[in-house]
Amino acid sequence: MNLIDTYIGQVGDNLPRKDRDDILKEIRSILEDTLESRSLAEGKAVDEAMTVAVLKEFGTPKKVASAYLPARYLIGPRLYPTFLLVTKAALGIVLLVGIVTTTVTLFQQPMTIDAGVQYVIQKLMEMFGSMLSILGNLVFIFSIVEWAMSHDRTEKDGSWDPRSLIGKENRDVVKPWSQVPDIILTMIALLLFNVFASRLGFTLNDASGNPVFFPALSGVFYRYLPWLNLIWILSIILNLVLIRLGKWQTWIRWSQIALDICGTVILVLMVTGPSIIAEPAARLASLGSAGAQVAGIYSGIAIGIKALLIVLIFVPVIELIEYGVNLVREKGLAE
Repeated sequence: MNLIDTYIGQVGDNLPRKDRDDILKEIRSILEDTLESRSLAEGKAVDEAMTVAVLKEFGTPKKVASAYLPARYLIGPRLYPTFLLVTKAALGIVLLVGIVTTTVTLFQQPMTIDAGVQYVIQKLMEMFGSMLSILGNLVFIFSIVEWAMSHDRTEKDGSWDPRSLIGKENRDVVKPWSQVPDIILTMIALLLFNVFASRLGFTLNDASGNPVFFPALSGVFYRYLPWLNLIWILSIILNLVLIRLGKWQTWIRWSQIALDICGTVILVLMVTGPSIIAEPAARLASLGSAGAQVAGIYSGIAIGIKALLIVLIFVPVIELIEYGVNLVREKGLAE
């Protein structure tokens, strides 16, 4: 086996089996043409020294093979700036909340210096673990979005139609970026309320000096959580399908309308029903002024959350109107 055959064989070892034969034929043809041109230019027959020189110019087998492989990213250049922004914001929020809650506890609870230092170290370790967990989950979230964007069918199968730039088809075309914020925010909601929700709250010492944790969310919230999870997961799947198809279709619009209706119903129930914020007033009253302050914080949060839920109700309502208009327009154009 000569040097060219060995080189081609090693290039093939780094290529997928599906396209290997065609790619190797192309590389061999390029190599032979290059050697022939070099031989004519130098006025001598192809020898080992000339072959070695040409192969050095081409590069290692792995380098040559990489030119025929698609770019492989866990998080690609398109998403990386957004990933950095979201990561900094999420980790910053965790750090800020940890510092505030730790500071409040230190000032409200009488502690010795040793106990205070031990408490701070414990909270720092908890914050570090939470930040690592958030970072890992964000990488997982963005890698899924990267996968969906890299499989955009309109680019892969050549189905893009230039006529989609004008007229009614332009309204149906979906840019992958347009769905990325929804996917990321929905996955963050899944992560926050299923992993960290139970950690939201205050820790105060009782009369005996034992720490007591007061969760921020009431049991009522966890009755809604399975339904919220179902809506969020279906929404993520729908957005990933939309990115992959590259355009809106009637069944996707109807599916989105159904999800928005379900989400609106749950929001209305959360507003009109019992508070999803815990009301540990009776337990907190026994802890003196510190307990009264935390009870006041919980009451303020409950009012703020209810107001936020009322505002959020209008978001799916506006989307429902938009989807309805689009469906009527599509029906009119079809007729």
